[in-house]
Amino acid sequence: MRAKRILIIDDEQSMIEWLKVALEEKGYETTGTTDPSQGLDLIKSEPFDLILCDIRMPKMDGIKFLKRMRKFTPRLPLIFITAYGSLDSAIQAIRSGAQDYILKPFSIESLYKRIEAVVGKEEYKEPPKMIVGRSKEIQKILELIDRIAPTDATVLITGESGVGKELVAREIHLRSPRAQGPFITVSCGALPETLLESELFGYKKGAFTGAHRDKVGLFKVADGGSFFLDEIGDAPPVIQMKLLRLLQEKEIVPLGDISPIKVDVRIIAATNKNLKEEVKRGRFREDLFYRLNVVPIHIPPLRERKEDIIILAEHFLKKYSERVGVGLKRLSKEAEELLTSYPWPGNVRELENIIERAVILSKGPVIKRDDIELSSSYLPRRSSPKRKSGILRQLEKETVERILKEEGGNVSRAASRLGIHRSTLYRILKRQGRR
Repeated sequence: MRAKRILIIDDEQSMIEWLKVALEEKGYETTGTTDPSQGLDLIKSEPFDLILCDIRMPKMDGIKFLKRMRKFTPRLPLIFITAYGSLDSAIQAIRSGAQDYILKPFSIESLYKRIEAVVGKEEYKEPPKMIVGRSKEIQKILELIDRIAPTDATVLITGESGVGKELVAREIHLRSPRAQGPFITVSCGALPETLLESELFGYKKGAFTGAHRDKVGLFKVADGGSFFLDEIGDAPPVIQMKLLRLLQEKEIVPLGDISPIKVDVRIIAATNKNLKEEVKRGRFREDLFYRLNVVPIHIPPLRERKEDIIILAEHFLKKYSERVGVGLKRLSKEAEELLTSYPWPGNVRELENIIERAVILSKGPVIKRDDIELSSSYLPRRSSPKRKSGILRQLEKETVERILKEEGGNVSRAASRLGIHRSTLYRILKRQGRR
């Protein structure tokens, strides 16, 4: 079978070289150029299966490049690469006819998944999992993803900031029959209500001052794909009402219009809030909560699954060693002990940032304890075992209180979440003076 040919267009030669090496290891043939005009000439003279193109380039931006390319190759797939995670660039990319986009920094595995979704490979069967971890909690999540991905069931992902809610959402999309469709991400807390409404549902010309033309909403742009609504707990009341209609009727009504538009999109939502509490306080619609909570997935914080810390750290070591262009680095025993004793308030996102910095700044192939810069306010003093014990007890108390609250005071369910026997939890509560 002929190897798939990919043209890489990026104004950074180092990015082109990194992508060429990584993709050729996967069996692709690659060609690269920093000049978009030369890229157009190459497309006219040589056969390609896919274009990887940066959006922000000085000589010609990616959107303009795509429009020119479409004049003579209307069906050649293109995936945009951008370091600018703005909503506008992502929207414009999809509306201009790109098959997908990916934000820097990204792993080669996540890009590989996107490429496979667009061009495929005959020998390709099961996509590699993007989610890393060996804890019981992560394995249960992976098993659940395998069961629900082939369906169109609405999913509600909960967990603290930085645990990887969007990664789980992407995994569901990429393992679903919608994998070749768009995957659109919008944070409900990142935009003002009026802008969020117009971006999600679109509007008709004249709907409000400044609406000089019709605009297609993102839900329509995502037709045939999946839509990830992050921070759903921050959605304003009018957005909640319209989302309910979308989930019930599979249709939207743009601003200034009266005719509904049918959309085929799978909704995956996420929040770091307790939506049951938000419903009780009247800040979130109960009917919408039950429509979203068809398949709930809770991602525990990293401090509750310590067996995943070193596996994740090694994963990020490999990722950033390859990206920086140095030999694969490894952790010293002291560095591993430091990582596993830290409570990770920023979760997996914080761990990734710490490892990236250590790879860049450390000298030699071994990352030592002193190469790892952690927040001192969360670190016990090595010379004070009593203080360390006190901090661990406080973390235990805070964790137990939170899990019990989330489970409505049900000790059996809380014990199950904590991975301990109910009698053990009772002993902990008694020690804390709560039972």
